[in-house]
Amino acid sequence: MAYDSNFEDEIALDGPDGFEDIPVSTQKIKFEGFKKAASKSERRRERRRRRNERTGKIAACVILLCIIIAIILSAVFVKETEHVLYGDSLQSLTETPTMSPTVAKPTMPTSPSPTVAPKPTLSMLTLSPTGHRTAAPIAAPTDAPTKTHAPTSIMKDSYVFEPVADTYLDLNGPHKTKIHGREETLSVQRGNKESTLPGQEVTLPTIVSLIEFDTTKGLGTALPKRSRWPETENQVQVTLRIHHVPKDGSNELSVEDILPVNVEVYRLPNNHDMAIERLTGEGFHNAPKSVTEGILIAQHLVQATDSILNIDVTSALFLSQDAIGYGDEQILFLLKVYWEETATSRDLFQSRESDEGSPQLIFSNMISKDI
Repeated sequence: MAYDSNFEDEIALDGPDGFEDIPVSTQKIKFEGFKKAASKSERRRERRRRRNERTGKIAACVILLCIIIAIILSAVFVKETEHVLYGDSLQSLTETPTMSPTVAKPTMPTSPSPTVAPKPTLSMLTLSPTGHRTAAPIAAPTDAPTKTHAPTSIMKDSYVFEPVADTYLDLNGPHKTKIHGREETLSVQRGNKESTLPGQEVTLPTIVSLIEFDTTKGLGTALPKRSRWPETENQVQVTLRIHHVPKDGSNELSVEDILPVNVEVYRLPNNHDMAIERLTGEGFHNAPKSVTEGILIAQHLVQATDSILNIDVTSALFLSQDAIGYGDEQILFLLKVYWEETATSRDLFQSRESDEGSPQLIFSNMISKDI
């Protein structure tokens, strides 16, 4: 056939099993590229391992250095904190330098006691080889230091005090729960409670006034202690000065026809817990009698046209020994109308809030006449 020549070079197979006799090469094929790639990969892993080791060592060194620095800083900080907080206790106790001269501490005398006279002894003076004679050294006298008292203020002839609190109280009537501690006037009034029918409201309430003085807060200096007061009897004078608001005549009565009012002054026991200017008449009326009942000090007849009243309250500072709770640091006065007076309209006085004249407590003749 025409195509037979195209297959002449084909291997002739002897039947179906002819493929088993085909020659196959037993030589292994080697790929040089794979070996190089594996070698490079190994080198990269080695470099990466060494680099990680170096990085770890550097990081460990840095961490260790930070720990050392932190320990040093904490120690320094603790020392500085102790110095700031406990510097005074850590330092040795030293005397604070002052501008005033200091007195030397007494020392043990080196000379014999002046109260014991030594026995007389006979001593021979011998000339020194140089021909000069020198006397024995004499110890300097060591007198005991004198004890000086703390400087005291100069005694004055008069001391003036203004109130630290004042108010007036409606003991009954419609305003018995009202507070009057910030008003510019004080008031006293004899009410008509006795003439008021049962069940009816009091038309003219009873009004009293309270004035509190603190003798530790004077206009300049505080009141001296009793030990510095004059010993002469009846020399010290104490005056309560209050400014009365003159009354005006009404349509029914002229000023000349208005009767005077007998005002009583009581001293109440010291009470530092009672807020004077926050009191109400009802609260004062319900308070214990040991607080609201005091000692009658003075009575003063107030005319309708009077302006300045000088009431002698010296006995308020010289009470009997039976009076307990009346110290000199606080003086609390209660002003009210004498109970036998007829019911009358109120009398007004200037309070400490007024610009017309605050009440005053005046101590005079405080310097002894024997000086």
